Amino acid sequence: MRKRAPLLCAVCLAIILLAGGCATRAAEKRITVGYQFGTAYAPLELMKARGMLEEKLPGVTVEWRQLGGPTPIREGMLNGEITFGFMGVSPVLIGIDNGMPWKYAAGLSMNRVALMTSRAEIKSLRDLTPADRIAILSPGCTQHVLLSLLAKEELGAADALDAQTVSMTHPDACAALISGTEVTMHVATPPYIEEELAQGMHLMTDGEEIMGEPFTFISSVAMTELYENDRETYDLFYETLDEAVTYMNNHMEEACEELAPVYGISAEELYAQMTYNGTIYSTELEGIEAMRDAMFQCGFIREAKPVEELVFQ
Repeated sequence: MRKRAPLLCAVCLAIILLAGGCATRAAEKRITVGYQFGTAYAPLELMKARGMLEEKLPGVTVEWRQLGGPTPIREGMLNGEITFGFMGVSPVLIGIDNGMPWKYAAGLSMNRVALMTSRAEIKSLRDLTPADRIAILSPGCTQHVLLSLLAKEELGAADALDAQTVSMTHPDACAALISGTEVTMHVATPPYIEEELAQGMHLMTDGEEIMGEPFTFISSVAMTELYENDRETYDLFYETLDEAVTYMNNHMEEACEELAPVYGISAEELYAQMTYNGTIYSTELEGIEAMRDAMFQCGFIREAKPVEELVFQ
């Protein structure tokens, strides 16, 4: 029996070490934030640059993924690779309508969305030819909804221009419009609106004029499972987001100095873009009902659900 004691001790030690390793791995936690391009997402860049989430959630690994549109963010959240997603308000509604178990958690920014064109003679959608192509992020994105609303008004059918839309990231669409190669129109956001205007492009109309009221452009979404089962992480994340937004609104010049290297422009130019034409950074959600109703009328969603089924309390 005494001869087996060293072997038993070794086995016990291995089990303890293995259990300790499993416990360590179980305790490891990762938060992944999925967002897109442009100054609409500036508060997230501030959070990232300052390590604000790491400070609030010590021991948690924070990963930032900058993606070209709402589709990869939705897919990432569906398969558990993305914890918090940021996108235009309309893909969230489409997801809910299709049974996606997520809801709006907060707003992020209210930004100008503009229909930019390379030809001054285009004053309305009626001036487009069948050969003209229109750049949007993806089918069902907020830019697509705004284009469809205007098409319903001016052309009599919300889907009148669907065959002429092409999916492109904002940087690619901006380059294509300015070069006059692939598209005649770009449903654009800052800073691409300003860049296109500076290169001689023309603004036909904007989202507020189409909708008839201001609305949250970029929103944040979280899965119901996270909200119900990990409220500490959920609450701390949005508490940190609110702190970043509040700081930016109260110290815009300082924030621009800090973020200018991120955007690759001067602090003065970034300040002009981040305060461009009424841009508002806010965690409040505005105009969700109006967007829901517009999307229902245009056939993007099958049901106009009550707000309490769309937004976390």
